[in-house]
Amino acid sequence: MNKLIVLAALAGAIHTGQAHANEPAIQSYSLDVEAKLLTDRKNRGVSDTYNRPGAELTMEAVHESGVVGYLQLGTVRKEIFPDTNGLQVTGALGYRWGNPDGWHFGAGVAQEWFPGAKANDAPTGIDWTTGEPTGVTNTKFDTSYGVFEFAYGAIEARYLYVFSDELRGNNTATICGMTYLPAVLAGGDPGKAIACYDGGLKHSRGSHLLDVGIKHKLDGRNKLVAHIGFQKMRHFRDADLVDYKLGIVHTRWGLDFGAELAGAVLRNRELAVVPDSAGNTRKVDRAALILSLARRF
Repeated sequence: MNKLIVLAALAGAIHTGQAHANEPAIQSYSLDVEAKLLTDRKNRGVSDTYNRPGAELTMEAVHESGVVGYLQLGTVRKEIFPDTNGLQVTGALGYRWGNPDGWHFGAGVAQEWFPGAKANDAPTGIDWTTGEPTGVTNTKFDTSYGVFEFAYGAIEARYLYVFSDELRGNNTATICGMTYLPAVLAGGDPGKAIACYDGGLKHSRGSHLLDVGIKHKLDGRNKLVAHIGFQKMRHFRDADLVDYKLGIVHTRWGLDFGAELAGAVLRNRELAVVPDSAGNTRKVDRAALILSLARRF
């Protein structure tokens, strides 16, 4: 009788082991992928696509240890980023911790690349007697950030500090040369250009960015999204801004249909008036109704 009990126990153990062996392994990470089309692609309320349609592909991987990786490919336009090949790449690596149902936090680094984009031979100063540049510089738009996140429930916030010399190419040569110098060359008042160039070449390293967002589920198919952001650009108060977004996302047939009102309020809106190759201008900070279509994988 004892032998039968032992044999039965061994058989049960073998069967249990086989059952565990046949069970799928629990994943230690998650990967979210989203492809999205938009009628306008904005960054901080300012259009990267010159008020025209754009697209993006976003991937986020989260490991059970808390390590997070992020990669996004998006379209941009030459009117905003001269000589660009039309692509923006954003990558980030960080760590998240805390209670998902309560306060949780994250910290990491992020990098934006704009392949091919550059502003060459932009003046760093002007001799106002002769009208000739006192120096020139070449500028790229690539940007490095330190990132800190904090969230509670449906509210998420993110603070970014600019490590690179420039925040998306903003320095004396690009801001003064693209915003104020053209008016002087056309015979206008040089006062703003003189004030902008005063002090020589200045960079925007050390700028501060803050984003606060809410994603609130209204029901099983609809979600409310809201956002407000602040930009404090070092050395260039005219580029300080507040951006906003308010919209709704409806999910059906495996697709996300979005509609949102988004824009920005710059301290000096002249910085958002951008010419095209024909000399026509657009205000790329204008409030716009943006429609989007997204698919998650």
